[in-house]
Amino acid sequence: MRLMQIKSVLEFVLILIALAVSNCGSRSLPEKKVLLHMPLIDTASNRRSEERGNPIDYNTKVLSNVYVTVRDGIDSQERPNQSSGSVIRFEYGAKLEVIEIIGEWLGVRERILRKFIRNGSHIESTGWEKVYVPKNATGNLNDISLLEKDLNIIATLTLKGKTFGYEEGEILTDYLKIDLIDKSIFDLKKTSAVNFLLADTTVIYKKNGVIELPTAKGLKKFTDKPDAETEMQEFAYVGQVKFLNSYVLQGIYWENWDYKFINKTTGKQETSFVSYPHISPDKEHILCISGNPYSNTADLELYTIRNNKVKIVMAASFINWMPINDIHTTFFSNDGFLYVQVLPMSTYWNANEGSNIESQYIRIKIFPQNK
Repeated sequence: MRLMQIKSVLEFVLILIALAVSNCGSRSLPEKKVLLHMPLIDTASNRRSEERGNPIDYNTKVLSNVYVTVRDGIDSQERPNQSSGSVIRFEYGAKLEVIEIIGEWLGVRERILRKFIRNGSHIESTGWEKVYVPKNATGNLNDISLLEKDLNIIATLTLKGKTFGYEEGEILTDYLKIDLIDKSIFDLKKTSAVNFLLADTTVIYKKNGVIELPTAKGLKKFTDKPDAETEMQEFAYVGQVKFLNSYVLQGIYWENWDYKFINKTTGKQETSFVSYPHISPDKEHILCISGNPYSNTADLELYTIRNNKVKIVMAASFINWMPINDIHTTFFSNDGFLYVQVLPMSTYWNANEGSNIESQYIRIKIFPQNK
């Protein structure tokens, strides 16, 4: 009995060692340019052998690129038929690399995560495989567009210094109302844009990498450090907002950027914004919107202005669209709406393919209770 107990313990220890080794040898999935659901193969209910699938060489020639045009996404298949078993799910707008065409099916290449058992050990690995999708579920970039229901889905919400994350997305129901509009409305409202910025950049400008802002307490200097690697910084003078007694300065840093309000009396930084601060016509709010290439989100900040003091209300990151980051394509009109030129997220990141991609347009209204 004693020998049997020792044997059982030794077998258990060997299993633990085998599991540890297999986990150390597993590979992680590469970062994706589009959102993909990558379900693990359930080895408990359906133990697939490691030979399953269609392994390919990464250098397999790509015939063309297509995009998923089904709003709910599509499941890829092991073979060019619906009953062969799903492998991986592609979200709406996902870019697919076509390497084979079989009738009404497209063979596309993708990194696939597999789970299997080898010599009693659980193994996870990834490799390039060919999977199949229906041709009629795909199209080109101009087939991808935003709907009203896409506009207010967020990944994070920050309130009173605390950030809430939503892995599956969350509908933002407070603070703002976002609508899709036609280009004709956007162009019309641009003629009544409201701007409180005095762009006196011919008076104050950079000299030898230094910007000097005159304040009541002397000159406030901002010096470029373009070659300082992670400590790099470069500044641009944008102008001033007289009723807020503030200069507006743009800063570009290592993997970051901002806009600042610099107090004209004290020379101190009063507020830092994620992008250019657009002031509402009633001078009671500020909205900032910036495309974030690191998190694939459109980052928005909402501020209030009380007694000429700026205070943040909330910040949110939207997951389905990106603003075109140009000070001239985002503006407040005298109707109180902020107008923004945008692209769907997947279209935005693939715009460098040379396609004549059409923008869409939204308008944002601040809810009255936040005034």
